[in-house]
Amino acid sequence: MAQNILEVSIRTKPGKSGAREVRKQGNIPAILYGKGTEPVLLSVNPGALKQALSTEAGENTLLEITYNDDSKDVKKLSLLREIQYDFLTSKPIHFDFQALDITKKITVNVPVKIVGKSKGVKEGGILEEILREIPVECLPKDIPNSFELDVTDLDIGHSIHVSALKVSDNFEILRDDEETIVTILAPKMEVEAPAEGAEAAPEKAAEGEVKEEGGEE
Repeated sequence: MAQNILEVSIRTKPGKSGAREVRKQGNIPAILYGKGTEPVLLSVNPGALKQALSTEAGENTLLEITYNDDSKDVKKLSLLREIQYDFLTSKPIHFDFQALDITKKITVNVPVKIVGKSKGVKEGGILEEILREIPVECLPKDIPNSFELDVTDLDIGHSIHVSALKVSDNFEILRDDEETIVTILAPKMEVEAPAEGAEAAPEKAAEGEVKEEGGEE
């Protein structure tokens, strides 16, 4: 379990105009929500968030969000749940954080990390990652950083399934054991283009046949 502190500030002005003001200041508007609590509008420094998430757990890093509310210091253990991006610039424009109860299980997507270079790829095969993330259910403190898959011995036409993942009593994998995570596809066959003029010969022959028929008449 990776955990970091993220200092943020309250966003006092709601709506699109308030969000625009936050972005003009170089920050990103955000919301913190949780079961049994009122949503809190936040302003987040993107650099500070990037630094807080720079752990081996990445976006699954537990964040202790801290802010001042009416002269009171507030701390909320949370998880980054969603990032909204501008469709033109691909830059983040909004963050969603979920406040957590450390005694309650949550569902998170854990990334799959491919390790090694497979035999099949060395022979010209193509590695296809079908599942890049695996959903699990667990307590916040038990979130796995990642699932590592060693594909070194994987041949062309072979696959690795969910059943190959290391299991633990601390989390439940929410995928069927038979689902494929990664497979090695056979190399694509190249179709040779016909030689220049190869298709023209039959046409000439056909023309000759027509002339011969005409000559008989």
